[in-house]
Amino acid sequence: MPVRRPSEEEIMAAFHAGYQAIDDGRTFMDGFGRHLTLLGYRDSPEAECGCADKGRHGHQPECRWVKA
Repeated sequence: MPVRRPSEEEIMAAFHAGYQAIDDGRTFMDGFGRHLTLLGYRDSPEAECGCADKGRHGHQPECRWVKA
């Protein structure tokens, strides 16, 4: 089964959830990750880097979130 990465709309919604988490006194990644998890994605350290520059300048928060 092919690996699916979050769409641009799903990523934007996850960023919004991350910023809302900060406003609620939690961490950005708590809200960001919780949102993507609810959509069925998982943070997979062994997944191939999905960054445009392949991680040369660090990784974006959505880099290794995948859905199989």
